[in-house]
Amino acid sequence: MPSLVLILALALGVCEAVLWQKLACSYEIRHEDLQRVWCRQSSPDCCIGLIFNRSDSLLDEGKLMVTEGSQSFTVTVLKPGLEEGVYWCGVLTQDGVIIKLAERFFDSGATGTYVWNIARWVLLPLLPMVTVFTNVYIRKIYG
Repeated sequence: MPSLVLILALALGVCEAVLWQKLACSYEIRHEDLQRVWCRQSSPDCCIGLIFNRSDSLLDEGKLMVTEGSQSFTVTVLKPGLEEGVYWCGVLTQDGVIIKLAERFFDSGATGTYVWNIARWVLLPLLPMVTVFTNVYIRKIYG
């Protein structure tokens, strides 16, 4: 029973890490009241995306979740289907300039990729157990 709990805990932790791609965005206190930006890089100095307020928690029809922290916010991808590329988070100045806070490469999150990433972490701990049980079984039959 304890091993089942451990496997489930590991699987849930891995699922969160695999399924929910996150980007943490720390800002200076003077930028606290500025609008936030989430965008995909289109060239080294430009990006296309969303502008949102500090009070917004779900973006892009629920595909993204924003969590506010102390002098930071985190954007979490909740649903697969994000276009693959480098994404920025930042703040938008009064002059319309984006101050980039962080960037990260996000994959497309194809459903097959997600299923495999989850399955391999669930199946991986089972492989040694199957090997040991098969070995014991063969020894009983032929030993």
